[in-house]
Amino acid sequence: MVVCIFIIDGGLPPRSWLIFVQMLVRMPANSGLFAFPFQLGLSLFWGFVWYLLGWVGLCVYRHQRQRQSLTQQIKRIAATWLPSQQISMAVSTSATGTSIPFLSVEHASAMINRDAFSTSDMTAPRLRLPQRPARGQDFDVAEVPTRPAPAADTDSTQQQNTPRFTIPLHAHNPRVLPLQVGVGWHTGLARRHFPNEDSIAVLQGTYTYQGQLLPYGLFVVADGMGGHDNGLEASQLAMQSMSHTVLQNIIMGKEMSDEFFLDMLIGGAEWANLAIYQRGQEEGSDMGTTLTAALIIDCKAYIINVGDSRTYLFRESAGLIQITHDHSLVASLVAFGQITPDEIYTHPERSKIYRSLGQGTDLKIDSFILDLQPHDRLLLCSDGLWEMIRDPVIERIVRATDNPHLLSERLVQTALRGGGADNISVVIVQV
Repeated sequence: MVVCIFIIDGGLPPRSWLIFVQMLVRMPANSGLFAFPFQLGLSLFWGFVWYLLGWVGLCVYRHQRQRQSLTQQIKRIAATWLPSQQISMAVSTSATGTSIPFLSVEHASAMINRDAFSTSDMTAPRLRLPQRPARGQDFDVAEVPTRPAPAADTDSTQQQNTPRFTIPLHAHNPRVLPLQVGVGWHTGLARRHFPNEDSIAVLQGTYTYQGQLLPYGLFVVADGMGGHDNGLEASQLAMQSMSHTVLQNIIMGKEMSDEFFLDMLIGGAEWANLAIYQRGQEEGSDMGTTLTAALIIDCKAYIINVGDSRTYLFRESAGLIQITHDHSLVASLVAFGQITPDEIYTHPERSKIYRSLGQGTDLKIDSFILDLQPHDRLLLCSDGLWEMIRDPVIERIVRATDNPHLLSERLVQTALRGGGADNISVVIVQV
């Protein structure tokens, strides 16, 4: 196209401009500028063409520079990751339509769509949100990278402001809390002829730290978006990046602190964000996924989320509490008082979110620390569950049984009876 323009217009400067200037010099002094409308229009037209051509060229140059820089950054930092031969993963699925992928890691082995605020009642009298202290100067970083290097410094403020949830309970708090897990996974009724774009990871194991055994559990729910293939790929990339980053740092880490565990979770989400963004750029498509993840270790839960997949806490004395915040348009409208919380479930724009993995830059990841007690239950789910079941109904179902496997199945069946308009994913973790 550029060659054709050069041939037609005689190269730079354009021949029409030269002819117009020559006519201006020769025209009588009392003649106006519009005495030559054809020449004036032709000059303006070619001026616009050359301006447009230059603007397109500049945009293409900037895009290539950004893509090349991001690719080099990922390759440079990813070269320090542990080899994939250290992966140890067991997968089991059921043959029914509600097949449940269950991933487990034992013997301390390392493993490599939605189409800004919480609407649940976070002001319960038993809930306190004190600020975490700033990171100390003697913070020792593990040799294994927890996150992409450019984001290591910029997220320090985010970690310092991570809220800590404390809900008092009179029972003694043992150091090691056994976990029981139930998983529910279904394509939903409206999308039963398409693949489930949600991805789930449930990983449990034990490792030694300073002469003691420490059990841990990592639980991930990712809800992909961008079409059936792209959404599935995006959620799988998020699940894999979280598992890889968190588990290898648990095994190789040199310390056990709130900052270190949160850094692993946030870093895993940042790696996933870069991987999804790069894959979308390579394929020329929009890919993204929501994410909520919880790492349970030493009687604490470290939780992160991006998008509108949620993590709840259920405790007998406090009921059901939404820990995470929805990064969605309707949640923002509720926060500003423009709609009521009940309108979230019927609003025509309820599928729109403003934060997701895969957006590439300026991604903020919410993080929380939760002190756990015996009999607590964490519930991680995609919007395919909570949009079909209101929070009071979820709480009533959770209170009805203490079997996490039965509970996850009941939640999925209730969501299907509520319409099953989207993929359904839920993970129940009982302490």
